[in-house]
Amino acid sequence: MTDWLRRLSPPGPARARVLCLPPGGGSAQLYQRWPALLGADLDVVAVELPGRGERSLEAPLTRMTDVVAGVVGALDALDDLPLVVFGHSMGAVVGWELCRELRATGRAVPAGLVVAGAAAPGAPDAARPRGPVTDAELVGLITSSDGLPPGTSLDPLLLGYLLPVLRADLAVVNDFRPDPRPPLPCALRVYLGADDVTVPAEEAEPWAAEVEGPVVVRTFPGGHFFPRDEEAAVLARLRLDVLDCTGLATGTPTAGDRA
Repeated sequence: MTDWLRRLSPPGPARARVLCLPPGGGSAQLYQRWPALLGADLDVVAVELPGRGERSLEAPLTRMTDVVAGVVGALDALDDLPLVVFGHSMGAVVGWELCRELRATGRAVPAGLVVAGAAAPGAPDAARPRGPVTDAELVGLITSSDGLPPGTSLDPLLLGYLLPVLRADLAVVNDFRPDPRPPLPCALRVYLGADDVTVPAEEAEPWAAEVEGPVVVRTFPGGHFFPRDEEAAVLARLRLDVLDCTGLATGTPTAGDRA
């Protein structure tokens, strides 16, 4: 593993790999429990960006090109298991650009992309924060989206760590102007929170134009952080989607899904 990646699954045979990209302000630790819930046959690898976790002494990055370049280089060190990319919020946009860059550089395109709680790159973005963001605005964003686990208080020490990382992550997404490229030749799953006021369903619909493969939209209970709050339900579905996208199982749409 390089500095960029954390292999969370224990050593052992695996049939496919899930690459997990965190939301803004998040770290690889968010996915620590996922190997036990996804199963031993799926290798869970999480991206650790500079400025958090074991890389907390490094300056956080503010440019999408730098983030993607680091992850692309790190993936070269892994074996060629079938790959599905999962990204939540900011991580979904990074995951999409990662898949596009892998293809542009002649590398294998992942079998599937799962985007959770994220507006599509082509969605209207007039309401999204732009430019410098004040500490008060960042704190408001954290509290309005329930970005911290229940019982966590926003004390000065935590804010001193979290705000610079979150500000940098917002710059990664807000300053990103993607080049026009052909749709990706992979499957896409769009996960939404039923009560997520930050990502209305209409802002997620344009994701379908970003791939040539099959698209399924799935809605879960909860707000913007439904992958954390509804972890068991999300991971049960994610396991099936990973096996389906990689051709390791035959999946059929379930009630509430729409292609």
